[in-house]
Amino acid sequence: MERVVITGIGISCSTGKNKEEFKESLYSGKVGLKPIAAERFPTESPVYKNKSACVLDQEYFEELKAVDNTILTEISVRVVEEAMIDAAINLDKINRRKVGICMATTIGGSYPFMDFTKRRVDGIFKKEDYELIFKASTPNITGSVLRYFGLNGPTSTISTACAAGTNSIGRAFDMISNGRIDMCVSGGVDVFSELSFAGFNSLQSLSRGICQPFDKKRDGLTLGDASAFVIMESLSHAQKRGAKIYCEIKGYSANNEAYHPTSPNPDGSTACLTMQQALKQADMNIAEIQYINAHGTATGANDGMEINGIRKLFGEQPVYLSSTKSMTGHTLGAAGSIELIATSLGMHHGFVPPSCNITTPLIEENDNLRIVQNKALDYEYEGALSNSFGFAGCMASMAIKRFDN
Repeated sequence: MERVVITGIGISCSTGKNKEEFKESLYSGKVGLKPIAAERFPTESPVYKNKSACVLDQEYFEELKAVDNTILTEISVRVVEEAMIDAAINLDKINRRKVGICMATTIGGSYPFMDFTKRRVDGIFKKEDYELIFKASTPNITGSVLRYFGLNGPTSTISTACAAGTNSIGRAFDMISNGRIDMCVSGGVDVFSELSFAGFNSLQSLSRGICQPFDKKRDGLTLGDASAFVIMESLSHAQKRGAKIYCEIKGYSANNEAYHPTSPNPDGSTACLTMQQALKQADMNIAEIQYINAHGTATGANDGMEINGIRKLFGEQPVYLSSTKSMTGHTLGAAGSIELIATSLGMHHGFVPPSCNITTPLIEENDNLRIVQNKALDYEYEGALSNSFGFAGCMASMAIKRFDN
C-alpha cells in the first residue's frame, strides 16, 4: 500500500480568496458572516429566519458568474490552479493518465436551473435553455475542470450531502493508496443558491443570528460559499519530485446509519464507529489524536450527537475540539474538504483552529473534551480527525498525521 500525502492547497471562501488569506483568518478567528446581497437573490420574505450567510464578496461573485453560469466551474478552476502552483506541479513533466480528479458538490448546476425556472414562470423561454441546463449538470462541471487541465486519469463526482467533501478526498485516498494513480485533485465546491437557502430555511436548520457550535445558545447553522481542493500524492511520487508535504492522510472511513432523512442517531454510535474505523485503517490509537475538527453544525441534534460519539470513543482521553463552520458557514459539498484543509494548515503551522461565537460553552472548562474557543491555540499536534456527519445518515471521518519533511 502506498502512503498518501497532501502537497498542495487551494481555497476560496468568505474568509479568504486564497490559502494565505484563509490561514490568517483561521488563526485570528475571523467570521465570514455578512448580509446576502439583493443582486444575488431576494431575502426580504418574512419566512426567512436569517438574511445573512458566509458569502463570497458580491463583486467576486459577479465576476465568476459573468464567466460561467454555473459559477462552480470557474471558481473550481481558479482554486485547483492555486493548489497546483502551491504543489509546484509541472503538468508537462507528469503522466496525466496517472492523475485523477474527485469532486464533491451538492448544489451542482442549481444556478442555471433557478434562472431557467424563473424564466419559465415568467413565460420567457427559449429552446436553447435546455442546452444550458445540460451543460450545467454536475458531471459536466467536473468534466470541464478535467479538460481545462488536460488530465486523463479516473474521475468521480460525489454528492453525498454534507459528507461529500470528505468522501471525495477518501476516494482519492483509496485510489492512490492502492496504486491506481500517482496523484489526485480532490475536494469540493458549493456556492449556495436561493434553492438551497430556502431548503435549509424550510427544514428549520438556519440560525436566526450567528452559528454557535457547541454553545448552549446555539440555534442552527449559517450557510457558506467555498471551493476547496487539495493535491494528494503517493509519498514516493511526492518525494521523487521533491515536493513539500503538509501532512499524511493515514485512514478514512464512510458509513450510513440509515436512521432518518435529516436527523442523526442521538446516541452517536455511528459517529463513534466511523471515527473508530478511520483510526483502525490508519493504525492509530486515540492517544495519538490531539485534535478533532468536528462536523459541528450548531444544530441541537448534531452537536449533541457528535459529543456523544466522541465520548464513546475517547472516554477520559483528553482531546481538543472545534468547528470551523463557525467561521466559514456550512459549505455543503465543500464542507469536508475545507475542514480537512483547516486541520492540515493548523497541523503544519502549529495551531488549533477555534470554534468562534461561543459565549456559554456546552462543555465545562475542566472536561476532557476541550473546546478551543474564539481564537486559535498555539499548539503542535501530531494526529487529528476531521469529521463529516451529514443528512441521510452519510458519515465520514479522516485520520491525518503530522509529516516532518
